[in-house]
Amino acid sequence: MIYVLYFSDGGSPKTGLTPAITVYKKVGDGSDATSPPTITEIGGGFYKFTATPPEALVVRVDGGSVLADPYRYKVMQLTPNDASLDAAVSTRAPESGGNVAAIKARTDNLPSDPASESNVQGHAADALAAYDPPTKAELDAAVAPLALEAGLEVHVLAVLNSYDPPTRDEAMADKTAVLAAIAALNDLTIGEILGGDLSDSLSFRANSLADLVRKLFWVICNRLVINDASGAFTAYKTDGVTPAAQGSNTDNGVSTERSEPTWL
Repeated sequence: MIYVLYFSDGGSPKTGLTPAITVYKKVGDGSDATSPPTITEIGGGFYKFTATPPEALVVRVDGGSVLADPYRYKVMQLTPNDASLDAAVSTRAPESGGNVAAIKARTDNLPSDPASESNVQGHAADALAAYDPPTKAELDAAVAPLALEAGLEVHVLAVLNSYDPPTRDEAMADKTAVLAAIAALNDLTIGEILGGDLSDSLSFRANSLADLVRKLFWVICNRLVINDASGAFTAYKTDGVTPAAQGSNTDNGVSTERSEPTWL
């Protein structure tokens, strides 16, 4: 198989070299392979040699002392499969199928220097010539339906005119209902709530807020007597003498249940 090398000097192709293979070793055991092949010049900085490696080889090529070290040496690996790989790749897009010719036909239509200033200017001039900007009349016609200042004023006035605010009577309706509800609590004044005046001597309407609060106070805070034998209970008023409520307790062996009190 033919292997190709390229030498350059500072980016420019380097011709007239006499490269030589200075390292030609087997990858398997590191021993030297047979005599390395001779390298010949192709031109334009390219060089070649022919080899048929029986196993994987590592190669170092010395371009000669005329080259600086960064450009002087080339390294590569040769394997017995290189020829097979080259054949497989070269047949992927055979010219017999017309692939290369089809690509060439397309690239032939490209300008020789597509990025030149003259070509760019020409394309820009063509684009500007094809551009058809809207006229003032067209812009005015498009803007006219939009809500300009005068139109906004009309819409705002229409909204204000259609707004129906509540009358004073409508606005005070909820207040009146709240005041009426508060008035219904005249059996328990704010002062009595804050001062805790729920004396036994006061008379409250049955089931009024004051009456219910005082009953709750009697049951939770005052004296409570339970008969051990019968389970009957008596809750007393604040004086600790006057009965307020009576009821019973029943025990089923699992839980104890108190009946609803009977208020006296």
